[in-house]
Amino acid sequence: MIVKRAIISLYLIIIAVTVCLCVVAAGRLASFAEDANTPQHPRDMIFKPLVFSPPKGERVLLNNGMVLYILEDHELPVLNLSAVIRTGSVYEPADKAGLAELTGGVMRTGGTRSMTPDEINDQLEYIAGAVEIGIGSESGSASLSVMKKDTDIGIKIFADIMMNPGFDQEKLDLAKKQEIEAIRRRNDNPDSIAFREFRRLLYKDNPRGRVSTVKSINAITRKDLIEFHNRFFHPENVMLAISGDFQRDEMVKKVEKAFQNWEKTGVKIPRELPPSYSFEKSINYAFKDVPQSTIVLGHLSVRKTHPDYFPFKVLNFILGESGFNSRLTSEIRSNRGLAYSVGSIYRGDVEYGVFAVICQTKSVTTSKAISLIYNIIKDLKKNGVTEKELQWAKESIINKFIFSFTSSASIVNQQMSIDYDNLPEDFLEKYQENISRVTFEDIKRVAKYLYPDSSILVVVGKSKDFDRPLSEFGKVHEIELKDE
Repeated sequence: MIVKRAIISLYLIIIAVTVCLCVVAAGRLASFAEDANTPQHPRDMIFKPLVFSPPKGERVLLNNGMVLYILEDHELPVLNLSAVIRTGSVYEPADKAGLAELTGGVMRTGGTRSMTPDEINDQLEYIAGAVEIGIGSESGSASLSVMKKDTDIGIKIFADIMMNPGFDQEKLDLAKKQEIEAIRRRNDNPDSIAFREFRRLLYKDNPRGRVSTVKSINAITRKDLIEFHNRFFHPENVMLAISGDFQRDEMVKKVEKAFQNWEKTGVKIPRELPPSYSFEKSINYAFKDVPQSTIVLGHLSVRKTHPDYFPFKVLNFILGESGFNSRLTSEIRSNRGLAYSVGSIYRGDVEYGVFAVICQTKSVTTSKAISLIYNIIKDLKKNGVTEKELQWAKESIINKFIFSFTSSASIVNQQMSIDYDNLPEDFLEKYQENISRVTFEDIKRVAKYLYPDSSILVVVGKSKDFDRPLSEFGKVHEIELKDE
């Protein structure tokens, strides 16, 4: 009997093991089948077409002319507010270059007519809030971030700084000292030198190419800051993007109340004239005793409102904006091992655009890298791109576009920027469609906007260590770096 039971148990064990082996074998076969369909490269992966409609905030026009973009978001108990102001360093006098930046900085640090700088900082620290203000080349920006429970005090401080900055003299003096120290040290960094000198050559006499100096900073007074603020900070010249945990009607009332004493001026700020388009080959060199060179090559390009904006954006993506898959990085860094970093940028502004290639390489490979940059651009200009490159670029740009809308704050900020630039209201809605419509022929056509033989080249490094002289590329203009 015992023997019989043992035989039955053994029989059952054999059956169980056999079943398990069959299951494992089936899994392996399925796995092999899956492996056979696995793409060899992430680029070969196939996805369903992406359908995405950007969410929208509501546009509200206040009685004083201020425009709001407002979007409720109750996920977190916070309030985010951003402002864009039509101002910028392009409007400052040439002999007071740096005025716009100082005005923005001291607006934040210099208190208001009713609050000292310390009182503002103490209140913001107590509520863990943040207010930031800055003025760049062609616009100003301001932001407020507070918890929902501190909305009233946050908006009150923000509005007070925007309307009634105190421009404390001590804070201005401190800001000027910091700026002068930054000017004296700005020739320490080769990349900063290259970008600054490229910008100066690109814009020539246009205010966009202006650079502040110790003399221009020393010439700026508190009165200049007050006048600059009075000229540009008024309600018709400011847009607000508001998002967070609030009720729409209640928030509009709060903002109206906070800015109720800010009256219309009827003054419209015209756009500064765009830089003049001229294409002339220019080879420029600045000495820096470092073992590597920074190379910037570029020119003015297609503006954002041009019909060829989207095709040129795709072209630039293939050429140098897409990282390791781009032609510049693939050839100069991956295949030749010549560069630490290399790529291209394209920024389409409302009335002009800028295209540039940026490369950092060893001194002994400087000329070789420059030659390759010229050749890669010329090859793309002559032969265009492949259908595979085009398809991959369009899919990448469209997929990347979605991540521009990861928060309610980014949504209303983008809407506000579109309005600020006077772009079509459906610019964002049609963005994906405009990218997807770019054709092989479009890329061939817009390649004419690449001007490798008529571009500005700036090289910062140690020329005696270069593999070949820069004069092989044309007449060299030597840039003398001054502490200014």
